[in-house]
Amino acid sequence: MAKKHLIITNGTVVTNELITRGTVVTIGDRIMYVGNEEEGEKIKKAAIPGVFEIIDAEGGFIAPGFIDVHMHGSAGLELMDGTEEAMRRMARYLAKSGTVSFLPSTVTAMKDKTRAVAELVANYVGADDEAEVLGVHLEGPYINEKYKGAQYGPAIRPADLSELEELYAILGEKLRLITLAPEIPGCLEAIRWLKGRGVTVSIGHSDATYEEAIAGFEAGITHATHTYNGMRGLHHREPGVLGAILSYPGIWAELIADLVHVHPGAIKVMLSSVGTERIVLITDAVQATGLPDGEYMLGDQQIFVSDGAARLAEGNLAGSTLTMLRAVKNMIQEIGVSIPEAFTMASSNPAQSIGLKDRGRIREGNRADFVLLTDDFEVQKTIIAGKVAYSAD
Repeated sequence: MAKKHLIITNGTVVTNELITRGTVVTIGDRIMYVGNEEEGEKIKKAAIPGVFEIIDAEGGFIAPGFIDVHMHGSAGLELMDGTEEAMRRMARYLAKSGTVSFLPSTVTAMKDKTRAVAELVANYVGADDEAEVLGVHLEGPYINEKYKGAQYGPAIRPADLSELEELYAILGEKLRLITLAPEIPGCLEAIRWLKGRGVTVSIGHSDATYEEAIAGFEAGITHATHTYNGMRGLHHREPGVLGAILSYPGIWAELIADLVHVHPGAIKVMLSSVGTERIVLITDAVQATGLPDGEYMLGDQQIFVSDGAARLAEGNLAGSTLTMLRAVKNMIQEIGVSIPEAFTMASSNPAQSIGLKDRGRIREGNRADFVLLTDDFEVQKTIIAGKVAYSAD
């Protein structure tokens, strides 16, 4: 049966502004028209029966689908399980919660385990009811022990170009993002090597001084991993990693907006310095996401979830149980950003931060990735590349 194109009507379209009673038309996996109700009605009347599927947004939001560039697991499984079933369960869960594409993230692990996970991602083929796997985010292992957080200490090591060459040979362009600490031996050389191959490099789990962080930026770092968390903080005589991120132009700054990892006041400081145009909302979600409080795993370490907050036994935060939808709602309802700004931070900014130019924004020519929400932000449909991947009906 031939695939139907889509006409999505009767919703508020979230672009740089809000288009009330808007219409979006897709042909294949591309957005062909974005506009108001009047033009939408003309298109509906002219549409060839059987070629277009008409979707009524029922007065809710037609928004860009979420893109999560930093998450570890959900629904009871995680990337480091190293199985196709883990990938599939995560991807299906994400589609149900409005996320259209994502980077599953490793944790610091021994070489053989990291290589096995890289092979899994390189060979994974998703299904129509799953969020798209864009590649992999390597969080570590070239990080600083002092700010390891919930990373596995025994596997932390200096940068190793031979290991990177092996991983790149497996993944190619699917090696999308890597978190490292620029002050660690070999990392500046690694940053330049990665930049030359189009891999986005992020500063994180770092005890770099302000000057060392800036040296990393000048070598090619363009991204910051869970800003505020796992890094040397701001002091007025030594601005540290945080000061470098907040002051250096052009850095994409991740934010876990669960209101646990970062105080609302600190989020407002970040907004005033980095701006909505550079903040990247992430979840840093672990396998407990979508499940009750209890005991779970993050890589090789046991974590404990209480009141939705995930921690190691010694009390360190260990990822989150956040969803992208909850992060957006928090930014709108608790921080006070506008609806278009919140969605930009959850869709367009993540896409741009890893070099994807045609994703994350509802405009003509872009890929047809949407989340349809009720007016109180409940997911009704997730549409990925012009196909309905999830429907609450």
